[in-house]
Amino acid sequence: MTARDAKGKVLTVRGPVDPQDLGITLTHEHLLIDLSVVFVDPGNENGRRLAEEEVGLANLGWIRVNWSSNRDNLVQTDVELATREAARYRDAGGGTLVDATSIGIHRNPEALAKISRAAGIHVVMGAGYYVGPAHPKNFSSMTVDSITDEIVRDIEVGVGDTGIRSGIIGEIGCSWPWTDNEKKSVAAAVAAQRATGAPLLIHPGRDQKAPIEIVKYIDREGGDLSRTVMSHVDIRIYDRAILRELAATGTYIEYDTFGLESPFPPHAPNTFMPSDYQRIEQLMGLIWDGHLERVVLAHDNCTKHRLREYGGHGFDHIPSTITGWMKRKGMSQAQIDMLLIENPRRVLTFV
Repeated sequence: MTARDAKGKVLTVRGPVDPQDLGITLTHEHLLIDLSVVFVDPGNENGRRLAEEEVGLANLGWIRVNWSSNRDNLVQTDVELATREAARYRDAGGGTLVDATSIGIHRNPEALAKISRAAGIHVVMGAGYYVGPAHPKNFSSMTVDSITDEIVRDIEVGVGDTGIRSGIIGEIGCSWPWTDNEKKSVAAAVAAQRATGAPLLIHPGRDQKAPIEIVKYIDREGGDLSRTVMSHVDIRIYDRAILRELAATGTYIEYDTFGLESPFPPHAPNTFMPSDYQRIEQLMGLIWDGHLERVVLAHDNCTKHRLREYGGHGFDHIPSTITGWMKRKGMSQAQIDMLLIENPRRVLTFV
């Protein structure tokens, strides 16, 4: 089997589907994840006590501010919980989720297929490797070719002996400063993109320069920028001139942390996160600049506290709430459909 059978289709964990069947699509989520690699020591005795507690109402206020400093919050491997959360998204009109959980943070193909069937939504699974701290111990000895072959096999044959195939390469993790191993990972991802026609999803490091630097690297490696999604732009780029420079490259710009309003993230205290209002304002600016067709949206739900059953906004926040706020700001239904249906359909369809 090759990627040819996927040409003109979207590859989901239950097989190729017609792009017209996707419906509302969020391009960067995590149904299951172990994000322990980003844990931050709270730095004081009370915080260290809270770090070891299970997520609950008594500590939820603290966790919302210190969400990467609670170990339980960073691990969500409950398949039934994920199914219930995905079903809420379906009930809000959602059709498809891209699960961007790459190797190193608990990718689970068989569980994703089970969730997809039970919740009645399409799930597109990622391939490749997350950031350096999540790489396997032998990653330095792995070659670009061997990593490329692994990604291609995940797309053309399936992960291991599951027969469950990846439909996107990513999220491919990059730190700041960017490490040699992470550059190798991106080079392999680009080679796999060329070999398969799959879309590519990048997690850039926490610096405004990072997305542009990675895009230039992908271009030099022969990648297809029109099939590349740059994640986390809403929490990486604050300068509109830099945002315009990135948009001009033709890559897809992903605004993917809707619902996460933690102004100073504990694991990156020198950066800040916008509010949902500010995200919508930035989107309106991109639309005004003529980039409506190159923007996709998501929540990047990667912790328990953001799920409905833990007092969070869930996977349905964008279709249930954000779209109404977009209309209040003057966005048309046609523009919303472009962001949530047309653009994801285009980028996820194999060429």
